[in-house]
Amino acid sequence: MKWVLTAAGFFIAMIAIFIGVVWFLFTREGPDTSHLTKLHSAQALELQDTGSAYNVVYEYSYGGETFYGSTSIQSRNMSVGSTFGICVDPDDPAQHAQTKTDCGPDGPRNPQEGLKEKPEL
Repeated sequence: MKWVLTAAGFFIAMIAIFIGVVWFLFTREGPDTSHLTKLHSAQALELQDTGSAYNVVYEYSYGGETFYGSTSIQSRNMSVGSTFGICVDPDDPAQHAQTKTDCGPDGPRNPQEGLKEKPEL
């Protein structure tokens, strides 16, 4: 009888942990990207194939200024010169994030700071 109570307690604890993890995943908020409203494009300058993704050094120009950055992109269709979407803050174009959809509250997730000099891979 004691093992039944132990098993039931374990089962209830597992359900509570599962519900807690699901609740955490659906209620957490990411960084604020509401200021990244202008859809723009960046161009790949250098690529490093990691087997499952590419480490990419890229550049984009906005408002007469050129910015650089680096990211990892999981795509098999990347080459030097390829372009991909980014969202830019029109008031501070150094603030940007890669996007696969569009800009706005459901768009980019990882804001970055554009650099004035090209980074190394």
